[in-house]
Amino acid sequence: MFNRISPNRLNWLLRALPNTLWPLKVIFIKKSLKKTGFRFRVGPKCQLFDHRLIEIGNNVFIGDGSIITTVVPVKIGNNVMFGPEVMLIGGDHKITEIGQPMSLVKDLGLNSPITIEDDVWLGARTIVLKGVTIGEGAVVGAGSLVSKNILPYSINVGQPAKLVRCRFNYDDLKKHLELVNSSYKIESISALYQQLNIKL
Repeated sequence: MFNRISPNRLNWLLRALPNTLWPLKVIFIKKSLKKTGFRFRVGPKCQLFDHRLIEIGNNVFIGDGSIITTVVPVKIGNNVMFGPEVMLIGGDHKITEIGQPMSLVKDLGLNSPITIEDDVWLGARTIVLKGVTIGEGAVVGAGSLVSKNILPYSINVGQPAKLVRCRFNYDDLKKHLELVNSSYKIESISALYQQLNIKL
């Protein structure tokens, strides 16, 4: 029922209700999303535009004041953590229209989905832009700007976010992948890192 409500009306409703009714707001948010897993928790002052395009997996926490604004699908996997004030921006403006102010151009720019795979941690005030995939098990440090894909099990920081290192060495990562029943194989992750001349 709530996923038929326009994004503007849902956000008006969420703003109109006082934060003392936060549990009720969370119910509205959960019911409005395209898909929501179990144990989804969201902090106060979060904003979700367009809720009908957002899928959220199991055991996901979105920190206080986070914003997801999108015109393309956003898929968030299982066991994902957002720090406070994280932003996912899944949209763009066409900036090359001759004779028109950008704000009046109806045609959208090139837009691609955002995918956040399982077991990802996005630190406080991280910004993730359109077309990005953040690989399974990745960590993105607070205040980072993610404009390109992030490797699985990598630690990344900065503006733009840059790879610091892998979370695990080869043997520990192999064991971890087996224990969490990952869809990734150690060989495929190792090959991704080798493309960047990084040995696990």
